[in-house]
Amino acid sequence: MAQSNAQRTEHDDAAQPGNRPVAKFKHGGVELSVWPNQTAEGGTMYNTTISNSYKDDKSGEWKTTSSFSPTDLLVVGELGRQAFAKITELKQQGRAR
Repeated sequence: MAQSNAQRTEHDDAAQPGNRPVAKFKHGGVELSVWPNQTAEGGTMYNTTISNSYKDDKSGEWKTTSSFSPTDLLVVGELGRQAFAKITELKQQGRAR
């Protein structure tokens, strides 16, 4: 999959106010979010969540799952690579302060 197919999105998340991802990467229905977490030592650790959206054939409603088809796995891998690069960049910025 070409890197240009997976793009970062800037829209707000439905999470609690003040607890937003620092980055999102999306391709089709697959979305990976990078979340900052403050450690007891005052540093920042980063975690990720990965979801897959689909339209339910019976109800016509959009739903979210953490299950992925075999073809989604290439997308998950590419988004994971991009998220890893972003987390590395964020960690380096934190050390520069």
